[in-house]
Amino acid sequence: MDWLFGDRLGKGISVKSDLLDFPMNYISDPPVLMTGMEDCTMKKLLLALALAFISTDTMAEWARVGDSTNKGGYTAYADLASIRKAGDRAKMWALFDYKVEQKASGVNFLSEKIRREYDCKESQMRVLAFSLFSWNMERGELVRSYNQPQKWEEVQPGSIDEAEWKMACGK
Repeated sequence: MDWLFGDRLGKGISVKSDLLDFPMNYISDPPVLMTGMEDCTMKKLLLALALAFISTDTMAEWARVGDSTNKGGYTAYADLASIRKAGDRAKMWALFDYKVEQKASGVNFLSEKIRREYDCKESQMRVLAFSLFSWNMERGELVRSYNQPQKWEEVQPGSIDEAEWKMACGK
């Protein structure tokens, strides 16, 4: 079937699909254009679909890990859907959402998204990559990113890092 997506001026595109299963004006000779109401509804539907496809790539399933008073205060989150395990190791994305603007390497930021690797057997963790964002919850401008594994560090008992490590390792 051929469907027309267009406006009242006759401008539009024809899409060939057997998957489109909602009422629209079928194209015939001569072309039949949509009415104003159908046109408006179609534009809203296409806009909603476009926004849904764009936003799904950046969505994460952030689970609250805990709060800290360090660095002016922040809330730590973990993306449980990002957990990948291999043997005694796990990888997961974490997010630190700061209450007070932070400054590092000449840039200001309010949130830090970190890819970490956890040694579930040895109780260690390390940063693999991070991104700094100008606004909370990884919104705003990406102001800095770094992608190089750091050295392993011991997980401190009773810390936010330990809570994060337990989530990643399933402990």
